[in-house]
Amino acid sequence: QATEKKPIAAKLLIETSGVSAAVIKSLVDKQIFEEYYINTDRVSFEKEENYEIQLSASQQIALDNIQDKFTQFDVNLFHGVTASGKTEVYIKLIEAFLQKDKQVLFLLPEIALTTQLVQRLTAYFGNEVAVFHSKYNSNERVEVYNHVLQNSEKAKVVLGVRSALFLPFSNLGLIVVDEEHEATYKQQDPAPRYQARDTAIYYANQLGAKVVLGSATPSIETYYNAMQNKFGYYHLKERFSEGALPQMQIVDTKKQSEQSAILTPQLLEAIQTTVAKNKQVILFQNKRGYAPYMICETCGWIPHCKQCDVSLTLHKGKNMLSCHYCGAAYPVVQTCEACGKQSFKQKSFGTEQIEEKLALALPHINIARMDLDNIKGKNEHDHLIQQFEK
Repeated sequence: QATEKKPIAAKLLIETSGVSAAVIKSLVDKQIFEEYYINTDRVSFEKEENYEIQLSASQQIALDNIQDKFTQFDVNLFHGVTASGKTEVYIKLIEAFLQKDKQVLFLLPEIALTTQLVQRLTAYFGNEVAVFHSKYNSNERVEVYNHVLQNSEKAKVVLGVRSALFLPFSNLGLIVVDEEHEATYKQQDPAPRYQARDTAIYYANQLGAKVVLGSATPSIETYYNAMQNKFGYYHLKERFSEGALPQMQIVDTKKQSEQSAILTPQLLEAIQTTVAKNKQVILFQNKRGYAPYMICETCGWIPHCKQCDVSLTLHKGKNMLSCHYCGAAYPVVQTCEACGKQSFKQKSFGTEQIEEKLALALPHINIARMDLDNIKGKNEHDHLIQQFEK
């Protein structure tokens, strides 16, 4: 009881004491122990003790400014440079709405961003946070749905991707749309096709809620609306703790040979220098698989999916061609269906090929790949991010 503040599970007691279940049962029968059942949620979060957020002077001004503008505008654009500390301002805004006993919806463009935000929000708000996205199974999502429907204490803040908009809110006070410029807020397929940011604004208007659109690079239409005084606007221009903005270097890969177009000499040198300082490196590539498509060098024919009519991606590890729309798999093509020649060439490159090339060029460093082929369950995703963090 000194280590566990919660009720002690019978299973844990048996493991710790090394006795049999019969011993526990007889102690219960003699009324030395009291046994009872507790309904627990499939997903629950612990609040961190003594987790406080101190806003800097510029963050406090931003918070005050947005709260003032809510009296005039229902929608506010919060334009803060990268690493200006927008999340802390969001947390304080959310806190103000929770004190009014309102529900809050925090929208993110993709699942990849939820892990670190879940950690930060749950550390501050504890089990008042519920998470809703496609990596959760149906039972977990139904649980969140019911908590929102009942206006439960366990779903005062809902953190989710675009589909979280369709949860049955009854007392919604605030919607935060983080990274509002992201294209992933727009659902192209399947129906219903909608732009979650615009739907959030419409939905908030229906329910009398407020909206904060956050971005370091606002979309043109949002920025225009702010400049036309349709939306409130606040620009946070300085980084948190006055960190310098990163240096950028653009490298023209077309001037490189085909072999060094993926890992240019400049990139390899920068990676080696960074690793030598015992620092970490992130490489982004927006295509998974080994090569986004294969092409016949003789006639230019490209293998397409028979159902979707999109080019097939080569996956070298699985030795197959895959359609990223419907998930259909095909054997790797050796002979061209158009001219009959065996002259196929891989075009462009995906995450799988970068990983392979990097392992050959720098065999001494640890490399992890994060994409849909590599990360299956929601826990694998969290596990990889935690490994990287440590």
